[in-house]
Order: sequence, then structure tokens, then C-alpha cells
Amino acid sequence: MYPAPVKRCEMVRVTRRRAAIEGFAWGVFAGLVLVALMYLASALLGLRPLPQALNDPLLSIMPGFVFGFLIDTLQHAGKVVEEIGLAIAMVGALGVLGAAWSVTALRWRFGQSALIFAAFGWLVVVIVLLPLAGVGFLGLSDGLTTPLVWAVLFAVYGVLLQLGGRPSGSPAAADPARRRLLSALPLGLGAASLGLVGLLRVPNWYQAIALPPESGITGPSPEITPVRNFYVVSKNFSDPVVDGQRWKLSLGGLVDHPQKLSLSDLRALPSVTQYVTLECISNDVGGDLISTGSFTGVRMSDLIAMASPRSSGTWAAFEATDGYSESLPMSLISSERSILVAYDLDGTALPTSHGYPARVLVPGHYGMKGPKWLTAINLVDHESGGYWEQQGWDHNALVKTTARFDMPHEGDIVKLGAINLAGVAFAGTRGISKVEYSTDRGSSWTEATLSTPLSELTWVLWKATWSPAAEGSYTLLVRATDGTGAVQGSGSAASYPGGAAGYHRIRVDVAK
Repeated sequence: MYPAPVKRCEMVRVTRRRAAIEGFAWGVFAGLVLVALMYLASALLGLRPLPQALNDPLLSIMPGFVFGFLIDTLQHAGKVVEEIGLAIAMVGALGVLGAAWSVTALRWRFGQSALIFAAFGWLVVVIVLLPLAGVGFLGLSDGLTTPLVWAVLFAVYGVLLQLGGRPSGSPAAADPARRRLLSALPLGLGAASLGLVGLLRVPNWYQAIALPPESGITGPSPEITPVRNFYVVSKNFSDPVVDGQRWKLSLGGLVDHPQKLSLSDLRALPSVTQYVTLECISNDVGGDLISTGSFTGVRMSDLIAMASPRSSGTWAAFEATDGYSESLPMSLISSERSILVAYDLDGTALPTSHGYPARVLVPGHYGMKGPKWLTAINLVDHESGGYWEQQGWDHNALVKTTARFDMPHEGDIVKLGAINLAGVAFAGTRGISKVEYSTDRGSSWTEATLSTPLSELTWVLWKATWSPAAEGSYTLLVRATDGTGAVQGSGSAASYPGGAAGYHRIRVDVAK
């Protein structure tokens, strides 16, 4: 038998443990309600959900090879997984806050004490997390109502925590009517909260994973990708929506005549229209993060010339509405007249997801070099460092030679006889001179027929007819030779840090 003091200590430990468990459970429940109301406030009041606000700070500390791995393995699901993970972490942190309150409440007994802890959570969000996310002290950069809305959300959290999280030993917790209420409340409000989150977010998550724009094309690729199917990649959970009437493009830095151009000013300048293929640096071998369109805009070199650049301005640094940054050497801009500030895609204004009102277009380089939602071009005397380069991605981002099969697809069962093969090949501004396919794992190669490309800046469509001699399982490979005569390398590489490499290969079964 324990002495009385030892027994009391043991009872205190058990009581604290029980209080912590109960407080954590109610903190998680109240946190789930808070998260559901946060997304509702996002839909109704424009509040930026915390998981979305923390996207940029999280990416800024994430090593580039980790992000590359996530992109290579998860593709479109990556951002969904990240948002869900941050939301779960948020609920878990609120559960810990509830546990801390419940343990404290064993001695700290006064009405609505949970609101003190809720106020602490509010302070952490508006004084630490929102400034970290780049929306200013108290989140005021997002509007004067931001701290007030967060205060309401945490007040709801505190009330629910106070209602259900009172430690078991307290008189209120022993009330039978209260116990019956508290047994039903978490189930009802929890189910409603999950349903609300599902209603507000699941359609977007499903769209991102199962129905990305580029997934809508089957069979051979068209020469021009329909705008609705043009691939979309963004660092943002929620892309900015820019008012074109109020938008201004600033030209400044090491120039003698700084400029501020409205969208109508930009559209009034001499323009060019050119067919360009864009590819994301995170595109896998054989992937669909590559599209071709007709872009209209102003030559970057002409635009900068309007501001009378100084000789000391050897780099052009770009800024975008979403905080994205990039830079290009002036030597490249001067020599590559195809670099544009583009405002139209296929004859109409850029869609919001593609950078309306204007974006940078850098043919021959992966899409990361061309910021969307452009707001400023500043001439500087050094490479300013791009958003993704700061995470270790290749700062040159030159497109690698690649070829893929559009048909047949991996795992297809095809009928013995003449089988149509088709696909695309791309090598940036170097062009494509030859495409070859192999049906014997690379032991021999057969040349395919190439279409005439729309321009020197686009992909080439290829096709061939293959007549296998017998039934069976075959592994098909495809490779391209660029316009300089360099044959695509067979060595495989992940997208990080300089773009994926290797032959696209598919397995098909031939049957009678």
C-alpha cells in the first residue's frame, strides 16, 4: 500500500492525464469547427485560409529536392496533400491548446477561462503566422476585417472548448443533462463541420487531382492545345484575381525614364503573335505538363527600350502579384526577340490561371522563367534570384530534348496488324530534326514521320505505323534528335533540379 502522499500524487497524475486527453479531444473537435468556419469565411468574406496563406513560407523552407520528389511522385495531388496536411496540423495544434487549457483548468477555475487560451491562439495567428505568410501585422494587408474575422473564429473555438472540455472531476461535468448534451454535440457539429469542409473544398481537390486541364485530351495531340486544356502549374493554393482596369506595369530600376503602363497602354504598343510551346520544369518524361498556344504581346526588348535602360542594368528582374520573382540577363533579352510580355492566348485575353492581365513568355526555357500576373520589370546590375532558384532549381532552366507517345497508351491491348503510333517531340528553340521509335527495348530504331511545326518555337507532331510480327507483350521506346543533331540521351533523371530526362517507354500487349 502506498503512503497517503504517494497515493495523492498518483491520483493527481491520473487526473491530469485524463484532463489532457479530454481537453485534446475537445480541442480537436472545436478546431475542426474553426477550420470549417474558416473555409466558409473564405467563401463568403474573402478570408485567406491559414493553410493557403502558409503555402509560400512552407515552400521557401522546403529543400528543392523534396519539392521535386513530391512533384515527381504526386503531380497534381501534391498541393491537395499539402493543404490537407496543413489543415490537419492546424486541428492538431488546436487540440494541444485544448489539452493545455484542460490541465490548467484543474486549478484555474473561473468562468470562460477557455477564452483566454483561445485569445492566445488568435495572437499566434495574427502576430506570428499571418506576418510570416506575408500579409502584414494582424493580417491587415488582406483587409481591416481580417483580425476581426479570426477573432470571431477563435471565440467560437473558445466557447466550444469551455462547453465540453471542463475536466471530468468538476461539478459541471457531473451534471447528467450536460453529459447527454455533450455526448451528442461533438458528433453533430463534427459531422456538420466535415460536411461543410467537404462541400467547400472537395470539388476543388477533385478537380486538381482527377480533372486537371491537360487531362482532357485523348489520342494524338492537336497542333494547338485548346485553352481549356492548356496545362496549369502554380505555386499558389489560390491564384490571384487581378483587376485589369486598375493594373499597372512598372518599368524601373537602372533606367532614365521610368514608366507605368496600364493594360490599354500595353495593348496599344506594337505587338507580335507567335506560336510557342510551354513546358513545366516538373514535367515527367512522357508527362502532359506541356502545351502549345498562340501568344500575343510586346517584345520584352522593345518594352525595356521605352524606359531608356542604363548600361549598368545588366539584368531584368520581374515581380508578380503573387510574390513570384524571376530575372533574365539583358544579353538574352536583346538577342532573343521572341521573349514577350504576353497578354493574349489564342486571340483572347489570358485566362486568370495563365497570368491575366500579362505574363512573361520565354521560349526555349521551362515555364518557371516566365512569371504570371506580372507587375514590375526592374533593371538591376546582378542576377536577382528567382523564386524556384532559391530552392535549388536550375537558374538557366533550358528545355531538354524530349519525345513521348500519345498513342497507344501504357498497358493498352492492341490488335495484331498495322498499329498507329503518334506523339510529340520538343527541344525548345533548337527544333526537332528526327524522331525514332524502338519496339525491341532499344536494340534497333525506326524513324517516324514528322509534321511541319507551327513555328521554330513549338513542338513537332510525329506518327508511324508499326506492324508486329507476332502476338505478345512489347516495350516501346521513343527518342528525338534536336535541330543541332544532338540525340536525346537515354539516361534517366528526375525533374529536380533541371528537368526530367530519359526515354519515354510504354508496354503494350498485341493480340489477335
